[in-house]
Amino acid sequence: MSTAHRRARKIAWSAAVVSVAGALSSLYPALAAARIHGIEVQECTTTTCTTPASYVVGQSYVFFAGTDGVSASAPTSSFYDNGTCIGGGGYNVTWVPLTAGTHTLSTNTQGHTESLTVVVVAAPPGSPTAQQPQQGTGGGGFGSGSSNLLPGS
Repeated sequence: MSTAHRRARKIAWSAAVVSVAGALSSLYPALAAARIHGIEVQECTTTTCTTPASYVVGQSYVFFAGTDGVSASAPTSSFYDNGTCIGGGGYNVTWVPLTAGTHTLSTNTQGHTESLTVVVVAAPPGSPTAQQPQQGTGGGGFGSGSSNLLPGS
């Protein structure tokens, strides 16, 4: 096969790839505009998660990283409370607010940072001292039992 023929073949393949990418982008705009979005902090039981009416010092909440809506695998995220890392490596962590007041919760997922501001109220008098659980950079997903993600687990 001549050099000119190989070069023409590579150009044809490149053009075909660009055509397919353009067609997919126009047919599936979500793929073209995919980005990480939608961090959430929820109160979870063994069966459901809901957005709490208020956040209370010492209570456990599940802090979810955003997703792009199209990836087949969970993102790798780092989670922060007022700039202090509270865990990372997966899709979520357990968050236990240690102080009353305004908290800026943020995630860094694949180089994309998002934040959410919540107000935490004081625990009732006589409540035990709040402690943030130790959470590594690995572990299983929500409800797997391998990362102590559910309250009381």
